[in-house]
Amino acid sequence: MNRFYAIGLLAFTALVATTQAASSINLCEGAADNIFVADITNCSNYYICINGEPIAQQCRDKYYFDASSQSCLPSNGGCLVCDPNKLTSVALSRTCNKYALCFAGTPLLQQCADNLQFNPNLGACDLPKNVDCVSNYCSIYDSPESIVYVASASSCSKYFVCMNGQPQNQTCVGGLYFNPSCNCCDLPAKVNCTITNTGRTRSLQTAAMIAPRMVDITCPSEGVHQIAHPNPNQYYMCVNGKGALMTCAASLVYDKEVGACRRPADILKKH
Repeated sequence: MNRFYAIGLLAFTALVATTQAASSINLCEGAADNIFVADITNCSNYYICINGEPIAQQCRDKYYFDASSQSCLPSNGGCLVCDPNKLTSVALSRTCNKYALCFAGTPLLQQCADNLQFNPNLGACDLPKNVDCVSNYCSIYDSPESIVYVASASSCSKYFVCMNGQPQNQTCVGGLYFNPSCNCCDLPAKVNCTITNTGRTRSLQTAAMIAPRMVDITCPSEGVHQIAHPNPNQYYMCVNGKGALMTCAASLVYDKEVGACRRPADILKKH
């Protein structure tokens, strides 16, 4: 018997968890007003975020939504196309914590748990300080009279300024920290910054090590489900009868109750 099949059969009998339905994921949660987010199921459709809620929009005939430029273009170069022969994860632009899992040619909307962010270099959810994504706060309609400043998740002295819809990297000098209260560089004693490591941590994992792969396990014939793996850093995902082995980023473990990779400390909070 295939060893993955045996492991999967054991896990399947006791630890199957149905994943959160894509329709229950709020694309605009955590995004600023007037951020445009792609519809991963239709290249001509997109959503505009208003008061944290997505409002459906559609490009005119023969135009396609392009997330990078936040506009409709005559070219479909920015369209998500899932290769039926590959299993990949693609960041959902302007959200920081959502991504599309291309599973056997089908895009599945996924969301990172807690305040984790999707790391496109790993293709998985990761600690915010390793990603430092703030594009979900930068609208192309930001007013020059109301400049948007965003603190960094990786360094107390680093921050971003939204300009033309894109975050611009800035750094305080002379040992000063960025203070969100005044949007200025200030004395460390006046700033409530708890980032202990002022740089990004180096993960021992690579994209190749963390990449999902198809495996032979027993899966429900219909729907999207997740199954716990004997290794707490991994789990199985089943989509309409097909199974894949997924790996969490370093320092994260799979929480079968939530159906997502999480910090061990966050899992313990609920107990």
